Amino acid sequence: MRANQIFIIFMAFCFGALAAIWLYALENQPSRVKTETIGQALVGGPFTLKDQDGKTRSDTDFAGKYMMVYFGYTYCPDICPTDLSKMTRTLEILSKKDKGNKAELIQPIFITVDPERDNSEQLKDYISNFHPRLIGLTGTSEDIEKAKKAYKVYAVKVDAEGKTGTDIKGDDYLMDHSPQTFLMGPDGKFVRFFRFSETAPQIAAALDKIIPSPKN
Repeated sequence: MRANQIFIIFMAFCFGALAAIWLYALENQPSRVKTETIGQALVGGPFTLKDQDGKTRSDTDFAGKYMMVYFGYTYCPDICPTDLSKMTRTLEILSKKDKGNKAELIQPIFITVDPERDNSEQLKDYISNFHPRLIGLTGTSEDIEKAKKAYKVYAVKVDAEGKTGTDIKGDDYLMDHSPQTFLMGPDGKFVRFFRFSETAPQIAAALDKIIPSPKN
């Protein structure tokens, strides 16, 4: 492995650790700040993107379901595959607990923050490693920026020298990005986010409390 690739991976770990610390601090702020940060009106919004099959998808396609939304990218060396594997495990745990009823009400969604490299074909290959119902979304840079802004997601390129910016050229870069998973309600409104540090059993238990049992 080249020295610059090793350095990029090292920087990714550093940025990931800083993001986790930031999220921990955010969760432990006084209640006034938590209300403003996690309030329903401040996170989420409409989006129109392309899925892994090239089909146009919008937030309205998932009306009536809970959405677990994760922003990441397919070239991510560690954080993204860890979180998506955890999302898969979470849904498996929830499915076993209530025979799949509540789990079926949840649509897992992966939105790329790296549309330059993550086209539909790349997404299709990548998400095949995770939950079978996981939908991967991409689009133009402008479309992705709108989605990031709506969800208050941070993402920026990091080159081999540790420099960040949108003007980085070439394909030899990583993305420093927010590592949280968003839970959106059936009405499209924000419910809460799950931190990188939370385990699949913890998230499954939280979802079990939040989601009412489906009516027969």
